[in-house]
Amino acid sequence: MPNENAAAAPAPRPSRYRRFQEIMTAASAGSSATYEGYGTFWNLPLEELKRLRLYGVPMFLGDDPQRPLTGAQSGIVRGLRGEYPFDETLFPPLPWGGKRVADVDVALIEQWIDAGCPEPDADPAEVQDDARRRALANGDAAHPEHDGNVNQFFAEKGSIKQRKNVNALSDDELTRLRNAFAWMKKYDAWYLDERSFQYWARIHASQCQHGWEQFLTWHRAYLYGFELKLQDYDPSVTLPYWDWTDDSAKDVIVSVQDMGPKVDNRDNGIIPAAFQCWIDAEGLKNLAGKIPSDVLAALKTVQDKPFNSGSRLFATAGIDYGKDRASDKAIIAELERINPLFHWKRWPGGNASLIFQAYPQQDDVDQIMKIENFFDFGSGSTDDQFFGALENIHNLIHNFTGGLNPNYKYNPATDEAQDDPANPDDGEVAFGDMQNGAFTAFDPIFWFHHSNVDRLWAQWQALHPSAHPDDPTAVLPPWNFTVQDTYSTRKLGYEYVAKTHLFLTDSDTGIQRFRSEAVSVPPQVIDKRRRAEIRVHTVQYVTRAGYHVRAFLNSPDANASTDVRNNERYVGQVNVLTGLCIGGPGHCAVPQRPTNRFDRRPRHHKTPSNLRFDATGVVRALSAKGETDFHVNLVVLNTDGTPADDALFIDGVSLNFLD
Repeated sequence: MPNENAAAAPAPRPSRYRRFQEIMTAASAGSSATYEGYGTFWNLPLEELKRLRLYGVPMFLGDDPQRPLTGAQSGIVRGLRGEYPFDETLFPPLPWGGKRVADVDVALIEQWIDAGCPEPDADPAEVQDDARRRALANGDAAHPEHDGNVNQFFAEKGSIKQRKNVNALSDDELTRLRNAFAWMKKYDAWYLDERSFQYWARIHASQCQHGWEQFLTWHRAYLYGFELKLQDYDPSVTLPYWDWTDDSAKDVIVSVQDMGPKVDNRDNGIIPAAFQCWIDAEGLKNLAGKIPSDVLAALKTVQDKPFNSGSRLFATAGIDYGKDRASDKAIIAELERINPLFHWKRWPGGNASLIFQAYPQQDDVDQIMKIENFFDFGSGSTDDQFFGALENIHNLIHNFTGGLNPNYKYNPATDEAQDDPANPDDGEVAFGDMQNGAFTAFDPIFWFHHSNVDRLWAQWQALHPSAHPDDPTAVLPPWNFTVQDTYSTRKLGYEYVAKTHLFLTDSDTGIQRFRSEAVSVPPQVIDKRRRAEIRVHTVQYVTRAGYHVRAFLNSPDANASTDVRNNERYVGQVNVLTGLCIGGPGHCAVPQRPTNRFDRRPRHHKTPSNLRFDATGVVRALSAKGETDFHVNLVVLNTDGTPADDALFIDGVSLNFLD
């Protein structure tokens, strides 16, 4: 039975919306004001109340749902406080014919409007989230680095995507890339299916251009088409580049020199981890019953260990390649399933004095970049064909990567065209696919090798913008691209970056001060003379006076009064021109991205744009002082130098190291 002596439960506390109505009703007791025919306007339906205008003044949230007024900006709060235009200049303070509202009650109404005029009060979690948003927008808290896929963000925003260094891919990015290659490979049984990996590899076999001016342009178009096919599976996937100089500096040459004179001239090189092979627990499970038990046991001894070639995995495990063809083929198929970027017919390496002495290092690339003539850089003209400096290095990497098959036996007593009968497989090849122009694109590493060639051409283009091939209107078969269609990577939807750090923001909250978490930047990223750039993404148009955005690095306390003169941490200032809206409600709202392919109208004049700051000099100066962690700081100002909290509405900020 209920306890009759128990205290009654407290009455539920009214929401701020109901308190607002109670406050206005009490303050307006005895008033006969009609308020443009609305009378007790505070009792209007909530959705109508939010958009209410009295005598042209927006009283609550205003007309633009994308850019609601703050409580302090609203007509009701200004009216209750006796601020313009309710300061007797146009109208008397509110409520008319009633009594003034206490400051504490006006503050409650202001907070309610700041929260979006909710009917019930927000629960504690929502209040906490709102406090977090405001702390981020005011620079009192640091924006964390986005741990998702950067290109997915760019794809959603309709922006150009980034081709990154394959050694800098996140686990998620590398997994997505491998999944996209696996998706294409599953169609290889259908010879003419353009989704097939081998379909695209055959194009190179029959159409590739080498040794003349279309070498660079043709391959740029080729990679573009292949990349788009990958993006049919996953729009966030791009073709990363394999920077050969990264590997030469840390692994390749040193590894061969350390081996000494006993080094075989075959299968002795190192490639990036993304392309290596290994056997994992799932692979062992799949092979059980398909290969001899002793071979399976041998594979278990190298479980999860990466190898630069499949032959080296076999040798380390003690498996006699060629003894059991069916077993060999089952293992190879499983290795290529585990890592779709691995290719069996790849034995990187060569003669140390021949290949490794010529293996490109950064100084070699720097010298090539100084070449001013397109043909000397790329390859010769139609009338004077030859391998240019970049194609020459490109050829060496092909030969190094394909290498010579250590399992191939050549009997000089037989015809040169005949394999030695002792070879373990009738189809055993003497050298890797990357050495064979007809089969080179069947090795996945081909695409990343050529992405690097394309990157170096893009860098050279930036240094020599007026240097082009002779015939810009020539068609690049089998596509309808012309040579000049390939001149801009940005027009093809991509750019090259060594590293990008992205920090997402709440696009509905104005940023007054921005502060990112500190991110570690590897020294080699800075040492390569890369350009550093701060980008502010998807800046929405606002109907207000113009404003200004200042950028700093490693200046967590930067604010409106921070001196920028002789400030080594100051990056720069972007000045933004805006203005008032000339149309009706919603005229200046953020436009939707066009989806109608027949819409030929020009770009919407209120389409969000981006801000960019060249931070190269500041990054290098701070790096020279030993700073390796960097965080981005932004300060938003009105033209009079005061902080602006209603000007900058964005989707994110990024720190980019461009290649």
